[in-house]
Amino acid sequence: MYLETARRWVAELQDSGKLSDLDSDALEKLAQEYARRLEEFYLEEVARQMEKCGKAVEFERMLLYDGQYMNKYLNQTIPAYPAFRLEVFSKARKVILGE
Repeated sequence: MYLETARRWVAELQDSGKLSDLDSDALEKLAQEYARRLEEFYLEEVARQMEKCGKAVEFERMLLYDGQYMNKYLNQTIPAYPAFRLEVFSKARKVILGE
């Protein structure tokens, strides 16, 4: 999810001419760095939201033991989760890409 999104961001930047001086290896490294930063940003925002719901401990446990069910869990726990995720990714893009 994170790397796919970051690759899309890099492709959009490349299409707009902002990354024309980078080769494919550098573009992939950039995408991986963006993906790492996106994941960190996302998990911080989710943790804040879970704290508001009183489920911070549950979330931490889920991160440690049940990562494969994370999306289902968040969808059931955070109201309007798909919209929440889109909003977080949009905020992350602005922070990471400096837009």
